[in-house]
Amino acid sequence: MHNILVTGSRGFIGQNLIKKLQQDSQNIILEFTRENSLAELEKLVLQSDFIYHIAGEVRPKSSDAEFKSSNVTLTQNLLNILEKYGKKTSILLVSSIHAKLQKNEYGKSKRESELLVEKYAKESSAKCFIYRLPHVFGEGCKANYNSVVSTWIYNTIKGLEINVFDTSIEMHYVYVQDIVDEFVAMLEVGNRELYINPQNVYETTLGELVEYLGEFKNNIENRQYSIKDNEFKEKLFHTYKDYWSKIDAK
Repeated sequence: MHNILVTGSRGFIGQNLIKKLQQDSQNIILEFTRENSLAELEKLVLQSDFIYHIAGEVRPKSSDAEFKSSNVTLTQNLLNILEKYGKKTSILLVSSIHAKLQKNEYGKSKRESELLVEKYAKESSAKCFIYRLPHVFGEGCKANYNSVVSTWIYNTIKGLEINVFDTSIEMHYVYVQDIVDEFVAMLEVGNRELYINPQNVYETTLGELVEYLGEFKNNIENRQYSIKDNEFKEKLFHTYKDYWSKIDAK
């Protein structure tokens, strides 16, 4: 049995992770959201024996201060609680490939968060993992938020224009269901390297993405339509069908 704290539990990855964790009835799931206070965080941390730290600011238009507060300060507050009570709780931090590049404030703030967890892992000897994710797609991601895939799926279904300035731009994607499967597996993993890259990463281009979405729109009601020998396209179509079922396309 695990007492599991998920920060950012109402976000895209958090919601999918909780659904997966709930498949094991022995898991006790604790949730922390933007609405919770620091005092509530302390209570939740003290109850947990594994923490999925997913909460953070990801919107491109957010201010430097918002990135700092959500990505760095929250992580520091969480670690301060663990230190205060001498707890050595396992942490899985969801970070980003932007932490390695550090080309913007988002990337810099994610790198600062990584260093905080890295320091905690070394000093406490707690089992910790830092996942550097590329772009994530899948069911439940908000359109017009921070995902090209979800926004373009929405636009395609609603008959809105898709603007692509350079179709040759290469993109790297992971599917949210693959990611949460990996996350859940970490509950039982022993010693492993601190920094982890996801197992299934799909390479594509913006042009190919537009082509696939157009094909899906033309075949969404064709029961004979199927996809073979292309995992990324198959998972993208599954995502497309989920959006289609929830969006009024008329």
